[in-house]
Amino acid sequence: MNHLDTSNHKSDNGSPASAFTLGDFCIDEYKPIKVIVIGAGISGLLAGIRFPQKIPNVELTTYEKSAGVGGTWYNNNYPGLACDNAAHSYQYSFEEKSDWTSFYASGPEIRQNLETLVDKYRLMRYIKLQHEVVHARYDVATGHWHLRIRRPNLDTGEPEEIEDSAQVLIMAIGMLSRWKWPDIEGLHDFKGELRHSAAFEPHPKTWQEVAEPWANKNVGVIGVGSSAIQIVSALQPKVGHLTNYSRGKTWLAPPFVRQIMVKMLERDGARGGLDDLHFSSEEKERLKNDPEFAREFRCAIEAEHNQKLAKKPWIAENLSCRRLTPGPGYLEALCSDNVDLVSAPIKRITEKGVETVDGKHQEMDVIICATGYDTSYQLPFQIIGKDGTDINAKWKPHPTSYLSVAVDGFPNMFMSLGPNSVISTGTLVPLIEYQIGYAVQATAKLQRERLKSIEVKAEAVRDFDEYLEAYFPKTVFADNCRSWYKVGKEEGRVVGLWPGSTLHGLRALMHPRWEDFNYERADPVKNGMYWLGDGQTYNEKTLTGDRAWYLRPPFLDVPPAVTFISFRTSSGLIQEAPGKNRTAIRTSRDALCKQGVIFACRPHFIGWKLRMSRACTFKSCPWSTSVTPLPMDQLSGRMNTSRIPDSSDRTSNDPPTDAFTLGEFCIDECEPIKVIVIGAGFSGLLAGIRFPQKIPNVQLTIYEKNARVGGTWYSNNYPGVACDNASHSYQFSFEEKHLEEIAEKYKLMRYIKLQHEVIHAQYDAPTGRWHVRIRRPNAKTGMLEDVEDSAQVLIGAFGVLSRWKWPDIEGLHDFKGELLHSAGFKPYPKTWQEIAEPWTDKKVGVIGAGSSAIQIVAALQPKSIGRDSAADGPEDMLFTQEEIERLKNDPKLARDFRSTVESDFNSVHACTIRGTPQSLQFTEILQESMKRKLMKKPWIAEHLIPSYSAICRRLTPGPGYLEALCADNADFVHSPIKKITDRGIETVSGDFQELDVIICATGYDTSYQLPFPIIGKDGVDINEKWSPHPTSYLSIAVDGFPNMFMSLGPNSAVATGTLIPLIEYQIGYAVQATAKLQRERLKSIEVKAEAVQDFDDYIEVMHHNTPCVGYRRLTGARFVMEAYFPQTVFAEKCRSWYKVGKDDGRVVGLWPGSMLHGMKALIYPRWEDYNYERADPIQNRLYWLGDGQTYNEKTLSGDRAWYLHPPYLDVPPVPEA
Repeated sequence: MNHLDTSNHKSDNGSPASAFTLGDFCIDEYKPIKVIVIGAGISGLLAGIRFPQKIPNVELTTYEKSAGVGGTWYNNNYPGLACDNAAHSYQYSFEEKSDWTSFYASGPEIRQNLETLVDKYRLMRYIKLQHEVVHARYDVATGHWHLRIRRPNLDTGEPEEIEDSAQVLIMAIGMLSRWKWPDIEGLHDFKGELRHSAAFEPHPKTWQEVAEPWANKNVGVIGVGSSAIQIVSALQPKVGHLTNYSRGKTWLAPPFVRQIMVKMLERDGARGGLDDLHFSSEEKERLKNDPEFAREFRCAIEAEHNQKLAKKPWIAENLSCRRLTPGPGYLEALCSDNVDLVSAPIKRITEKGVETVDGKHQEMDVIICATGYDTSYQLPFQIIGKDGTDINAKWKPHPTSYLSVAVDGFPNMFMSLGPNSVISTGTLVPLIEYQIGYAVQATAKLQRERLKSIEVKAEAVRDFDEYLEAYFPKTVFADNCRSWYKVGKEEGRVVGLWPGSTLHGLRALMHPRWEDFNYERADPVKNGMYWLGDGQTYNEKTLTGDRAWYLRPPFLDVPPAVTFISFRTSSGLIQEAPGKNRTAIRTSRDALCKQGVIFACRPHFIGWKLRMSRACTFKSCPWSTSVTPLPMDQLSGRMNTSRIPDSSDRTSNDPPTDAFTLGEFCIDECEPIKVIVIGAGFSGLLAGIRFPQKIPNVQLTIYEKNARVGGTWYSNNYPGVACDNASHSYQFSFEEKHLEEIAEKYKLMRYIKLQHEVIHAQYDAPTGRWHVRIRRPNAKTGMLEDVEDSAQVLIGAFGVLSRWKWPDIEGLHDFKGELLHSAGFKPYPKTWQEIAEPWTDKKVGVIGAGSSAIQIVAALQPKSIGRDSAADGPEDMLFTQEEIERLKNDPKLARDFRSTVESDFNSVHACTIRGTPQSLQFTEILQESMKRKLMKKPWIAEHLIPSYSAICRRLTPGPGYLEALCADNADFVHSPIKKITDRGIETVSGDFQELDVIICATGYDTSYQLPFPIIGKDGVDINEKWSPHPTSYLSIAVDGFPNMFMSLGPNSAVATGTLIPLIEYQIGYAVQATAKLQRERLKSIEVKAEAVQDFDDYIEVMHHNTPCVGYRRLTGARFVMEAYFPQTVFAEKCRSWYKVGKDDGRVVGLWPGSMLHGMKALIYPRWEDYNYERADPIQNRLYWLGDGQTYNEKTLSGDRAWYLHPPYLDVPPVPEA
């Protein structure tokens, strides 16, 4: 098996592995993928909606054994069939049927609604009715599932079998799909009418017509489950006498909605009984025509319990723990004169009736067995996994799974309503949505990363099994009562229920833990980064489609303008708006919960000592705790430092080290987490916005060495400083403002500490924290002092262009005139124009030909000796006042303008590939343009226009530069500088220029040797690790440096397009990793060394003893690209900061692909590329699932229907007819 573990980069004979070659495909050039879904009930229909919505190039087939869609709602037709969940909540989150007839919708009405959805989303194009899957087998060699399907022959109607295959198999058959007769002696000796609730087929009649002859007959109903309850309620008024045989007990929740319906529907409360549950025509119209009210009504539905046993109280003694059923009308029916409840067990069935163990015999005309289904999860057909194991054999004595959606040994197979997936409270549909959503995410990963298989690890299944065994003994489901949750037994393993609430299940499935799976690649390549392809996206390659998609939903993520401050209170770390009291905090919590923000205030035990109030524990009072700082030297050695076991540590046969116990916390009870960000430029400001937006209970500190925010845009003040990207695209995707305005809008100064320079950072492995030393001026004396801080997460947001250097020129500092550096140009309190005013009659020399030099020359030329007023300047690029006002006052125009500009930026990636027609043409166009502008001094073109391809160096628009060179007061010197004297510059050609001012526009130290030490977990300084060149994983993480993420790290700049979107995705990646750290209660997350190596190979493979002079090798009749940069213009001989200012060598500055390619690479983190340590001393990887509930359920606060609101609500597009 070719797993993704690439720690061994050698072939079988010990020699180096074969050279890595780039894939000849775009990163989002998705191969076709086939998905087969078994079942067309609620799960199968949802799969028919979501897979085409989310998976490009998908071929979908849904096999349904019945003659119609709907699953259990098609197959069940017994008397009184209805949903025991409120109708308004028994539908997909994105659907809004509001004109239901009754609060508990009837089976036919639900079935009709599902059929309507089939038409709406055109699902019959995928569904094959009367196609029953009878066998499925996984083929390891191909990574396909092979199925046999039985169907009626189209010509003869006789059964025939056909075959089909697919990469992915979705089990959507549910658990209530195979009914069975009860095991009662003499059952089939009965001479009267014998029926089963699950096989009640009245067609072409209705059940009412079938029951019409029973008006004077004795009818027996065996069972006390949901079906029996509904049948008794429906038949009681239509039969002569009805006897309900109940061998067990059950809890009922009699109609509990009267209060809600009376209040929200403004009823007068005069109606009673069953009429309470039916909507009047006026109410239906109101709900139908007022979507906002219907939404509020749907969200307001909650369970209450009312007793209705006043007439026959003795019956209550026989009703106890089973599936909770509302049973409208059932208790009333039991209290009717023509109904008896018999609790004595049935001994046998005779020809004439039923005999119970107490010796009594009741004659019957009709017996209806409402005794349910085979819930043993022994499937009616074989599913054979990769090792030839039948899933029925694997699921003995009881079924096991991973989060109820996957089974080890059965790759590429996912389930909805698998073992332990039903819920005992709430509605089931949201959990179905998240189970199908999980399967969709796994399939997308399979396709996106060009995998052959994805299979859950056996040890992950075992961990979930341990969680189940620890959870259920604490619940009422462990009581001695017969239930289908326990395969119809009174005691034993609970196999039907999810171990927690509905909301708990949604939270558990929301973010897949890809590290819990094993993988096989479809391509015969070892490198884990092969799926990155050729460095571009499909739309760039073909110049089609949207090339600014990140500016539009669903990718555009607009944060709230007012975020919340993080601070410590007596109750831990709370997020609060300025000036709010505790009452307001609670209000804010509820308000933000509606936006999907989950709050919890349980103090983090790492670094904090918990003190509980004697009057109130955390469970009963979330505001009662307090925290006390512990000295960091007391923390060492307290934490478990073992990493999470993987398949090499533990097998499915290993006994657990210790008995697993549930965590005493909610799944979303996020403990406080501290994040330190270094730098307040674009990346740091974005971190200040995103971390509080996305991470609950976060404490954020941003250290900035300068006196103001802005990073390079604060530090650089040289003449003519400007962006070389279009200004409308040089901003956050969600913003239209400047940096200081953004800091003010989002109140970022509450996080930022100015004039605080980080001078040392070190990771402490025992505590999982970064310790940072900061130098700042003392607030009173102004003298520099060092302070310390620590955090779980460190974000490097200082960029590469943060440390400038003087050029290495002989005699530089002997110059007696004014010597300046572009990056050290500090005009404060004056402007640069005021500084340059005395230069009107002076000679100014500018050293350099990069972006800064070009801008300086264009700006200073008119202000130096002999201004040439005829020169065209950068004014050509200015907007008129009318244009500014129009763009300002017309947001749609501004957005369209920006989108067009960025789309054009993202259309020139092909120009970076050596030898392509686009590259050659682009170079030719630039040459002609430069020659035309230099016609006044054509000799300059001979020395200024490069011989290498355009974009080999950073491409600069340089408005006004060539015009400035042609001015009479400007000279262009191409001869290299020999030395600088006290009066000017001497070149190697022997010429000497006497100067008054020299400005060195010679750039920054781009070696990624940082100006302060960052010490990783093994005591290694990152500067040492990054010699001779820096390495990273996707430019954001470094092995050996846990919990540290970077923006604009090595290989993260872009040669074409604007940089800001990539910064957004880099910070977004760091936020996702931090959220995972907090959510799963981890101590550390560290990228694997082999993942860094794979990315390094993708960037540039250098062959041993062979200079890299070519960029492609010929194999057969086609070229194969050998790693990324050797095939680009950046490998040409040209001096560039991309290569640390050298003519050739390793490219360390650029992302290996286009900007859009980089964003695609960062959208979905590959968590399997990381190692982890847990904060809690528990081996089980699912300990973070907690106690089976969410915080809002535990405290009865906040939004408990958040999945119905954005950003969780995902409304699919309706296909065109």
